[in-house]
Amino acid sequence: LYGRHQEPDHRMNMPLLIFVLSALAGLMLAVAGVFMLSGPGWALIAGAVALLLIAGFVRKGLIGE
Repeated sequence: LYGRHQEPDHRMNMPLLIFVLSALAGLMLAVAGVFMLSGPGWALIAGAVALLLIAGFVRKGLIGE
C-alpha cells in the first residue's frame, strides 16, 4: 500500500491526437501553398483548408458543444 503509487497514463487519447496532427498538417500545407502560388500551391491551400476544417470538427467534438 505505502510506497506504491499508480503511474499516470501519459498516452494522448486518439481524438486529441487526430486534432493536433490535422491542425499541424493543415498549417504546414498552408505555408507551403503560400510560398508556391502557382498551380500546385492552390491545391496545397485547398488541402490546408480541408484539414483545418477537420481539425475544427474534431475540436468541437472534444469540447462537447
